[in-house]
Amino acid sequence: MSPNTSKSPSQQDSLDATKHLEEAFAIFYAESQKLEAQQTALQEKINQLSSELQKSNQRLAILLNAIPAGVILLENDIVSLHNPAVLSFLPQLKAGATFEIPSDWQASITPGEYLITQKGAQKRIQKTVQVVRINEGPRSFIQIQDITANILRHEETQRENRLAAMGRMAAGIAHQFRTPLATALLYASHLCDGQINADTSKEFADRLRKQLLDLEKLSQDMLRFISNKPNKTTLINANQIIEDAQASIQFLFEAKQVNLSVTAKDINNVHLLVEPKAISNAIVAILENALAVSKANETVSILATSDQQTLTITISDQGPGIAKEMLKSLFEPFSTTSANGTGLGLSIAKNIIESFRGSISAENSKQGAVFQINLPYSQPSINH
Repeated sequence: MSPNTSKSPSQQDSLDATKHLEEAFAIFYAESQKLEAQQTALQEKINQLSSELQKSNQRLAILLNAIPAGVILLENDIVSLHNPAVLSFLPQLKAGATFEIPSDWQASITPGEYLITQKGAQKRIQKTVQVVRINEGPRSFIQIQDITANILRHEETQRENRLAAMGRMAAGIAHQFRTPLATALLYASHLCDGQINADTSKEFADRLRKQLLDLEKLSQDMLRFISNKPNKTTLINANQIIEDAQASIQFLFEAKQVNLSVTAKDINNVHLLVEPKAISNAIVAILENALAVSKANETVSILATSDQQTLTITISDQGPGIAKEMLKSLFEPFSTTSANGTGLGLSIAKNIIESFRGSISAENSKQGAVFQINLPYSQPSINH
């Protein structure tokens, strides 16, 4: 009888389990090999990215060190990093210190700009710097840039524009002076010949005085046009400037029975670093222009609004509007269609506003003419 070669069920189950275990180990080994290969590739990628990041940081450091503007990185208002250029503005700046605008930096007429005085080789040098701050949560980036050259170019451009305008003005001066001067000479001649009675003499004297006053006003307007340097700047609330302008001209509106409507929106905290009287005079010059074209019972409106950096004053009337051929030359000297006007009022207003880094424009609407003044205003300190 041959031996029984068949396996028992328990033996068969053991063999099957061993086979499955071997297959599982084979699969695990294969997957381990794949994972190891992926890990190696991932490590190579990490090394590559780390190398590229290091090179980028080196290039960025070279770039930051090369630019003339100062750059500061703050963490919760504490200086974390800065480039060498910033030391030309803040030589005592150190990492770990709290950042503050130096107390001897004087705020300029434009937000974010400061006047600083530095010691030169032989004299003290005054510079204008612009400070820009960008906040991203607890982290802040500050850029400090010397814009003195830009300011000087702006002033030089203004001076050249005024000189060019003065050249055009010269052609109109003779005409502007000729009529009142000839009239004054005529009245003076009658007064001197002794051929008129006392009543007529007084009348001619009054007319002579009026012509001379007109000549004086014209000469003063011309001087104001030529010089646009502010005498003394003062930090003043925007409401006060508008109220002063309104008070200066209100009686003229009442005399002509023209309404003057004033609306101010959210400007209680707006303060301008300007020469207050000069700005009020510029607004009055525009209001005089609007009043001249207005009829009784019509309305001239002043609307004052502000955004984060700019005060906007809009003056609109219900007159006939501005002739198309006048729009381009409206702010040039002697640009007027009025027989009684000198054409210098709007030119003077433009010079005053631009001297404080502002702008003025004019356009027509469906109701009449619209003038818009934009002026930068002072903001809270950049330290907070």
